[in-house]
Amino acid sequence: MQSCGVSVAVAACAAARSLGSASSGGDEGKKMAAGKASETEEDFPTLTTQERDSLVGIDSSLFGFQKLHEDGARTKALLIKTKRCNMISSDHLKGEIVKGRFCELGHFNLLLEDYPKALSAYQRYYSLQSDYWKNAAFLYGLGMVYFHYNAFQWAIKAFQEVLYIDPGFSRAKEIHLRLGLMFKVNTDYESSLKHFQLALIDSNPCTLSKAEIQFHIAHLYEIQVSLFSLP
Repeated sequence: MQSCGVSVAVAACAAARSLGSASSGGDEGKKMAAGKASETEEDFPTLTTQERDSLVGIDSSLFGFQKLHEDGARTKALLIKTKRCNMISSDHLKGEIVKGRFCELGHFNLLLEDYPKALSAYQRYYSLQSDYWKNAAFLYGLGMVYFHYNAFQWAIKAFQEVLYIDPGFSRAKEIHLRLGLMFKVNTDYESSLKHFQLALIDSNPCTLSKAEIQFHIAHLYEIQVSLFSLP
């Protein structure tokens, strides 16, 4: 399994280079690691106990299911506040705590749809955390960022690793759906059909309806019939 984890790390580095526009423009990872010399902890708000309790369970698995721009204004404000707290405190923390903070920042930026900062924070996490490949929520979030940038090769690697380390992952249906979409684009119709069918029989919630998944399956059959009917 560790060799699989290494492949995702290599993928992340390669994707970072190919997505220069996403991670450039200020090098957010370095800013989070170093902090701003002119700012101190007193310049940033601190989280209350109630706010910290509200953050429990918030990770990449909520992406696409919690509409912060529509009805989650309070959660959105809390995530923005937490991001600022984490960015300044990361300069003063060591070891496992600071590693976790970068992973959290990746999740929060993903939920806020700030993809460049999410990618930067996730990259910092895997560069610091040697066993990051055991963290399904991290791999899922990273896969979602790659999916957003159409970096399908790297998104597929990340999503497949989530299913490998945690077959019962809460968003397995969402992973199968997106794998189906990516394999369809890549013209790997057999793999695409397999994942769409797995998504269809999964009773968990998903960002597409059952009818929409059935439409993609029907379209796959239509494509394959057209290919076989060619002279």
